[in-house]
Amino acid sequence: TALPIREFPDSVDLFGRDNLVENYRANPIGSVVSIKCSPYHCSKAVIIGDAAHAMVPFYGQGMNAGFEDCTVLHELFEKHNGNIGSALEEYSATRHPDATAICDLAMYNYVEMRSHVLSRTFLIRKRIDNFLNWLMPRTFIPLYTMVAFTNIPYHEVVSRRQWQDKVIGRCTSVFGLTILAGSVVAAVCVFR
Repeated sequence: TALPIREFPDSVDLFGRDNLVENYRANPIGSVVSIKCSPYHCSKAVIIGDAAHAMVPFYGQGMNAGFEDCTVLHELFEKHNGNIGSALEEYSATRHPDATAICDLAMYNYVEMRSHVLSRTFLIRKRIDNFLNWLMPRTFIPLYTMVAFTNIPYHEVVSRRQWQDKVIGRCTSVFGLTILAGSVVAAVCVFR
Protein backbone atom coordinates (compact mmCIF):
# COMPACT_ATOMS: atom_id res chain seq x y z
CA THR A 1 0.00 0.00 0.00
CA ALA A 2 3.00 2.29 0.33
CA LEU A 3 3.83 1.87 -3.37
CA PRO A 4 1.77 4.74 -4.80
CA ILE A 5 2.97 7.07 -2.07
CA ARG A 6 6.62 6.00 -2.37
CA GLU A 7 6.70 6.08 -6.18
CA PHE A 8 4.51 9.16 -6.70
CA PRO A 9 5.04 11.38 -3.63
CA ASP A 10 3.71 14.50 -5.36
CA SER A 11 0.35 12.76 -5.82
CA VAL A 12 -0.30 12.68 -2.07
CA ASP A 13 -1.07 16.39 -1.90
CA LEU A 14 -3.08 16.23 -5.11
CA PHE A 15 -5.29 13.21 -4.32
CA GLY A 16 -4.93 12.67 -0.59
CA ARG A 17 -3.14 9.78 1.13
CA ASP A 18 -6.26 7.83 2.13
CA ASN A 19 -7.80 8.15 -1.35
CA LEU A 20 -4.59 6.91 -3.02
CA VAL A 21 -4.30 3.89 -0.74
CA GLU A 22 -8.01 3.03 -1.09
CA ASN A 23 -7.88 3.25 -4.91
CA TYR A 24 -4.67 1.23 -5.07
CA ARG A 25 -6.23 -1.58 -3.03
CA ALA A 26 -9.56 -1.46 -4.89
CA ASN A 27 -8.06 -1.72 -8.40
CA PRO A 28 -6.01 -4.87 -8.80
CA ILE A 29 -3.76 -5.37 -11.78
CA GLY A 30 -5.78 -6.68 -14.72
CA SER A 31 -4.74 -9.28 -17.22
CA VAL A 32 -3.58 -8.48 -20.72
CA VAL A 33 -5.36 -10.39 -23.48
CA SER A 34 -5.56 -10.77 -27.23
CA ILE A 35 -8.81 -11.32 -29.07
CA LYS A 36 -8.90 -12.89 -32.51
CA CYS A 37 -12.33 -13.58 -33.89
CA SER A 38 -13.92 -14.03 -37.26
CA PRO A 39 -16.17 -12.97 -38.88
CA TYR A 40 -16.47 -9.38 -37.68
CA HIS A 41 -20.02 -8.95 -38.88
CA CYS A 42 -23.46 -10.46 -38.58
CA SER A 43 -26.14 -9.28 -40.98
CA LYS A 44 -25.83 -5.48 -40.82
CA ALA A 45 -23.88 -5.24 -37.56
CA VAL A 46 -20.10 -5.09 -37.33
CA ILE A 47 -17.45 -5.02 -34.62
CA ILE A 48 -14.24 -3.07 -35.06
CA GLY A 49 -11.18 -2.15 -33.03
CA ASP A 50 -10.63 -3.90 -29.72
CA ALA A 51 -14.02 -5.59 -29.93
CA ALA A 52 -12.77 -7.50 -32.99
CA HIS A 53 -9.05 -7.77 -32.35
CA ALA A 54 -7.86 -6.61 -28.95
CA MET A 55 -4.12 -7.02 -28.57
CA VAL A 56 -1.45 -6.80 -25.92
CA PRO A 57 -0.08 -3.23 -25.77
CA PHE A 58 3.53 -4.00 -26.64
CA TYR A 59 3.55 -2.45 -30.11
CA GLY A 60 1.19 0.43 -29.37
CA GLN A 61 -0.83 -0.34 -32.50
CA GLY A 62 -4.29 -0.98 -31.03
CA MET A 63 -5.76 2.43 -31.78
CA ASN A 64 -4.02 2.53 -35.15
CA ALA A 65 -5.56 -0.85 -36.06
CA GLY A 66 -8.97 0.50 -35.03
CA PHE A 67 -8.52 3.56 -37.25
CA GLU A 68 -7.49 1.25 -40.09
CA ASP A 69 -10.74 -0.66 -39.55
CA CYS A 70 -12.67 2.59 -40.05
CA THR A 71 -10.69 3.42 -43.20
CA VAL A 72 -11.21 -0.05 -44.68
CA LEU A 73 -14.94 0.02 -43.87
CA HIS A 74 -15.33 3.46 -45.43
CA GLU A 75 -13.57 2.32 -48.62
CA LEU A 76 -15.71 -0.82 -48.79
CA PHE A 77 -18.99 1.08 -48.26
CA GLU A 78 -18.02 3.28 -51.22
CA LYS A 79 -16.93 0.28 -53.31
CA HIS A 80 -20.22 -1.54 -52.69
CA ASN A 81 -22.39 1.56 -53.29
CA GLY A 82 -24.03 1.40 -49.88
CA ASN A 83 -24.74 -2.35 -49.95
CA ILE A 84 -23.97 -2.89 -46.28
CA GLY A 85 -24.17 -6.68 -46.37
CA SER A 86 -21.63 -6.98 -49.21
CA ALA A 87 -19.33 -4.39 -47.66
CA LEU A 88 -19.33 -6.15 -44.29
CA GLU A 89 -18.78 -9.55 -45.89
CA GLU A 90 -15.69 -8.27 -47.69
CA TYR A 91 -14.56 -6.38 -44.58
CA SER A 92 -14.53 -9.58 -42.50
CA ALA A 93 -12.67 -11.45 -45.22
CA THR A 94 -10.06 -8.82 -45.98
CA ARG A 95 -9.44 -7.36 -42.52
CA HIS A 96 -8.94 -10.60 -40.62
CA PRO A 97 -5.40 -11.39 -41.89
CA ASP A 98 -4.12 -7.96 -40.80
CA ALA A 99 -5.89 -8.04 -37.45
CA THR A 100 -4.53 -11.49 -36.64
CA ALA A 101 -1.06 -10.47 -37.79
CA ILE A 102 -0.87 -7.38 -35.55
CA CYS A 103 -2.10 -9.38 -32.54
CA ASP A 104 0.70 -11.90 -33.18
CA LEU A 105 3.27 -9.17 -33.81
CA ALA A 106 2.35 -7.42 -30.55
CA MET A 107 2.82 -10.65 -28.59
CA TYR A 108 6.11 -11.33 -30.38
CA ASN A 109 7.30 -7.82 -29.46
CA TYR A 110 6.51 -8.53 -25.80
CA VAL A 111 8.55 -11.75 -25.91
CA GLU A 112 11.36 -9.89 -27.68
CA MET A 113 11.42 -7.10 -25.07
CA ARG A 114 11.17 -9.57 -22.20
CA SER A 115 13.70 -12.15 -23.32
CA HIS A 116 15.87 -11.06 -26.21
CA VAL A 117 16.97 -7.43 -25.90
CA LEU A 118 20.07 -8.29 -23.85
CA SER A 119 21.05 -11.22 -26.07
CA ARG A 120 24.22 -10.77 -28.11
CA THR A 121 22.57 -12.60 -31.02
CA PHE A 122 19.59 -10.22 -30.91
CA LEU A 123 21.84 -7.15 -30.84
CA ILE A 124 23.88 -8.45 -33.78
CA ARG A 125 20.66 -9.08 -35.72
CA LYS A 126 19.52 -5.52 -35.01
CA ARG A 127 22.82 -4.20 -36.40
CA ILE A 128 22.47 -6.39 -39.50
CA ASP A 129 18.86 -5.20 -39.98
CA ASN A 130 19.92 -1.56 -39.70
CA PHE A 131 22.90 -2.02 -42.04
CA LEU A 132 20.78 -3.75 -44.67
CA ASN A 133 18.15 -1.03 -44.32
CA TRP A 134 20.85 1.59 -44.88
CA LEU A 135 22.11 -0.36 -47.91
CA MET A 136 18.66 -1.16 -49.38
CA PRO A 137 16.09 1.13 -47.71
CA ARG A 138 13.14 0.07 -49.87
CA THR A 139 13.91 -3.64 -49.89
CA PHE A 140 15.01 -4.30 -46.35
CA ILE A 141 13.06 -2.59 -43.57
CA PRO A 142 13.47 -3.67 -39.92
CA LEU A 143 10.40 -5.28 -38.35
CA TYR A 144 9.69 -2.54 -35.82
CA THR A 145 10.04 0.13 -38.50
CA MET A 146 7.61 -1.70 -40.80
CA VAL A 147 5.01 -1.95 -38.04
CA ALA A 148 5.35 1.47 -36.46
CA PHE A 149 6.42 3.79 -39.28
CA THR A 150 5.00 2.50 -42.58
CA ASN A 151 1.62 1.74 -44.10
CA ILE A 152 2.63 -1.80 -45.03
CA PRO A 153 -0.32 -4.07 -44.16
CA TYR A 154 0.43 -6.11 -41.04
CA HIS A 155 0.09 -9.48 -42.79
CA GLU A 156 2.59 -8.29 -45.39
CA VAL A 157 4.94 -7.18 -42.59
CA VAL A 158 4.93 -10.79 -41.35
CA SER A 159 5.65 -12.13 -44.84
CA ARG A 160 8.44 -9.64 -45.43
CA ARG A 161 10.02 -10.44 -42.08
CA GLN A 162 9.94 -14.17 -42.89
CA TRP A 163 11.65 -13.44 -46.22
CA GLN A 164 14.27 -11.27 -44.47
CA ASP A 165 14.90 -14.03 -41.90
CA LYS A 166 15.43 -16.50 -44.73
CA VAL A 167 17.85 -14.19 -46.57
CA ILE A 168 19.86 -13.43 -43.44
CA GLY A 169 19.89 -17.12 -42.48
CA ARG A 170 21.25 -18.12 -45.89
CA CYS A 171 23.85 -15.35 -45.86
CA THR A 172 24.93 -16.34 -42.37
CA SER A 173 25.27 -19.98 -43.47
CA VAL A 174 27.36 -19.01 -46.49
CA PHE A 175 29.50 -16.71 -44.35
CA GLY A 176 29.96 -19.43 -41.72
CA LEU A 177 30.87 -22.05 -44.33
CA THR A 178 33.35 -19.63 -45.92
CA ILE A 179 35.05 -19.07 -42.56
CA LEU A 180 35.07 -22.82 -41.89
CA ALA A 181 36.56 -23.56 -45.31
CA GLY A 182 39.15 -20.83 -44.85
CA SER A 183 40.07 -22.24 -41.44
CA VAL A 184 40.48 -25.75 -42.87
CA VAL A 185 42.66 -24.46 -45.72
CA ALA A 186 44.76 -22.42 -43.24
CA ALA A 187 45.14 -25.43 -40.94
CA VAL A 188 46.23 -27.66 -43.83
CA CYS A 189 48.78 -25.08 -44.93
CA VAL A 190 50.15 -24.62 -41.39
CA PHE A 191 50.47 -28.32 -40.63
CA ARG A 192 52.18 -29.28 -43.92
